[in-house]
Amino acid sequence: MSRGPETWIPSLVALAVLIAAGTQTVGALRVTGAFGWQPDAVPVGVPPAYETVNRALDRGDPRLALTSVRDPFTARMQVVPRAPVRTVRHETLAPPALPVLTAIVWDSDPRALVHWKDREWTVREGGLFDEFQVLSITRDQVSLRRGEATLVLQRRNPGD
Repeated sequence: MSRGPETWIPSLVALAVLIAAGTQTVGALRVTGAFGWQPDAVPVGVPPAYETVNRALDRGDPRLALTSVRDPFTARMQVVPRAPVRTVRHETLAPPALPVLTAIVWDSDPRALVHWKDREWTVREGGLFDEFQVLSITRDQVSLRRGEATLVLQRRNPGD
């Protein structure tokens, strides 16, 4: 293991940079009077390069007076009074949702595909799905019972 000066140079450079940054930071805090420190050397006056900017800022433009600008938070709109409008509400009850017959598979054990409540149900005669009982399945229709009511779903032709 070599202990020559080339191994110490990076560490010494990093330490010098750290000391320089710390010294500049503490000096800037002292100049501003941060942490209650008394300012050492506060620059007096403004550098000549900024004098023209200061003069331009001090010069007021009469067109930009605040008296000519309206306050959007206190301004009120003129409201024209109108006769009160009487609304009549007609409540119509939506018809109860019905299952939709999607397909019929007709063979020795007929089955049907029924769309109900955003779901496809595969049903067979005598089966139950949701609140319906399947009474019969023919080539063109499916008979369902819900409580005491009987519902017949007809097969739609592809052109309908």
